Order: sequence, then structure tokens, then C-alpha cells
Amino acid sequence: MKKKIRAVFEMYITRKIGAEIKCCLTFMLILCYYGVYRLYCGFETAELIHMLEMLWAAYIMEWIQVLLHCDFDEIDRLSIKEWLMIIIGSGVYGLTAHIAGWFDGNKGVTAGFFGYMVIAYLCTFLIYAIKRVIDAKMLNNDLKKFQERNI
Repeated sequence: MKKKIRAVFEMYITRKIGAEIKCCLTFMLILCYYGVYRLYCGFETAELIHMLEMLWAAYIMEWIQVLLHCDFDEIDRLSIKEWLMIIIGSGVYGLTAHIAGWFDGNKGVTAGFFGYMVIAYLCTFLIYAIKRVIDAKMLNNDLKKFQERNI
């Protein structure tokens, strides 16, 4: 029973850490776009309420994606499901930006933000795909060293 509880706890912690990392990454990507926009408009500051909205949007979206198994941790290619999640997720971020007024109602900048988020999702997929290849190589090397040691 203890092993089962521990396995469930470890699975939960693994998913939580993954979601938290993606939340932070997404928040930073949103904040970078917002920061460039603010600098372009002549402001050297960011609105704290906007930053909190961005953080909550990223947190909620990442957890929804994790719970729906629409994260990019373990997929090898983008299927229709993943493309839909990319478009829907980017749309939700764009809609949130518009409603929250992150870009002062500028529809062109908000549309650009939507495209930026699509690219961010694609880059996230690529990063995780590269990470899996590197991890597999490292595990295979470790296994080979272990097997050679025991021979």
C-alpha cells in the first residue's frame, strides 16, 4: 500500500513540477511580448495588474493542458489534437489579452500576440522533442556503462 501511495505521489509531483515549469516559461514569454510593446509605446514600466493577469492566465492554461493531456512532454509529432490545442490556447491568450487590455485595445498588436503564442507553443514542442532525444542518448550511455561495468 505504501508503494502505491508513493507512486501516486511521485506521479503527482512530476506533473506538478512540469506544469509549474511550463507556467513560468509561458508567463515569461507573455511578459517579453508585453515588455517590448510597452517599450515601443514609450513606457519603461509594466502594469502590475497586467502581470498578475498574465501569471494567472498562464497558470490556469498550463494546468488545463496538463489535465487534458495536451502538453508537449511526451509527444513525438503534432497531431490534430495538438494543433487544436495550440490554436485554442493561443486564442484564449489573445482573448484574455484583449479583454484585460494588455495592449490597450490595439487589435493589430493583439493579433500579433496570437501569432507569437502559436510560435511559442511550437518552440515549446521543439524544445521538449530535443530534450527527449538528449535524455534518451544519456540514458543509453548510462545503460551501456552499467552493462560494461557488470561484465
